[in-house]
Amino acid sequence: MKHTLQSQRGETIVEVLVSFLLLMIFTSMFVVSLRYARAMSQKAESLRETAYAFCAGLYPANNAAPNWVKERDRLEFSFGDYNEFTVNGVELDSVETSAEVTENGQKTTEQHKFYRYSKSTAEGTTNP
Repeated sequence: MKHTLQSQRGETIVEVLVSFLLLMIFTSMFVVSLRYARAMSQKAESLRETAYAFCAGLYPANNAAPNWVKERDRLEFSFGDYNEFTVNGVELDSVETSAEVTENGQKTTEQHKFYRYSKSTAEGTTNP
C-alpha cells in the first residue's frame, strides 16, 4: 500500500499541458493589451497636438487678439423657470482657426469655428 501511494506523486502530463496553455493565454492577453494601450496613447497624443494647434489659433502668440467676427447681435436670454433673470443685447461672435493635423503619417489642414457670447455695452442687465 505504501508503494502505491508513492507512485502517485508529481504532476501528470495533462496538468503540465493545462498550466502551459493557461500561461500562453495570459501572455497573449497581456501582449494584446500592451498593443491596445500603445495605440490609444498615440491617438491621445495626436488629439492633444490637434487641440494645441486649434488653441494656438484661438489665442495667438505675443498677446495678439483673435479676429472675432460678429455673427448676430441683440439677442435676449432668460434664465430660470419664470424668467427671473433676463440678459438683453447679447452678441454671438465667431472666429475660424486652422490647424495642421497629422494622423497615420498624413498631414491635413482642418478648419474649426469657435463661438462666444458677449455682452454689448449699449444695454444693461434687467431683472423683471
